[in-house]
Amino acid sequence: MLDFPRWVGYALSCVSRDRLLPTLCVVTEPADAVPPISAKALSDALAALGAYAEPPTDAQLAAAERAEGRAGLAARLANALYGSALAHVMTAEVAAEQAGEGGGYRAEAWRAAGATSEGTAILLHYTAMRLASEVRAISERLPADLGVMGAADGAAGALKLLLEVCTVRSMDDPRAAAVTANLARASGQLATAAERIDTLFGVPVVLEKFPNGYR
Repeated sequence: MLDFPRWVGYALSCVSRDRLLPTLCVVTEPADAVPPISAKALSDALAALGAYAEPPTDAQLAAAERAEGRAGLAARLANALYGSALAHVMTAEVAAEQAGEGGGYRAEAWRAAGATSEGTAILLHYTAMRLASEVRAISERLPADLGVMGAADGAAGALKLLLEVCTVRSMDDPRAAAVTANLARASGQLATAAERIDTLFGVPVVLEKFPNGYR
């Protein structure tokens, strides 16, 4: 079995309640936090995954860092790596399933992240924040929505709030004061999502106009 480093003991706390964007999180226990990674290391990982048509040179990376800042470039490359790795995860899991080679692979994601049980909840919350943000952005760009994306938007937003509540471990957490409000907001968003679905079932004629799917 592969032995991944364990970066444990760090916790994330939200510093924003913006409902449209994923909140920026900060490390509250930096002693054991994930160490910063260089743009070069991230770029090399992207190259190894075949993400580049042509990998950037050291000079190009240095120029990009001057233009965007070290942290900004690292965040951009890390997100590119996330997307590339996710595509490989999907492909690899399908291939393993088709080959009949079992499952249980997804736990490796949390092991590689060094997450404890609490850390897993934190990472799930962060993943839900990304999901909610992307679903909201897609929903807002649609020329029309019969209710499906609106329902998905509400459900994703509710999931984000519920998982945030799950990451509150003590009354000393500054987010503890918002637990009741977040649960109420999640309940409201789920109710709205359910209403959108109920409304959708009431318009079968409209749905027939989209034989290959509906928005």
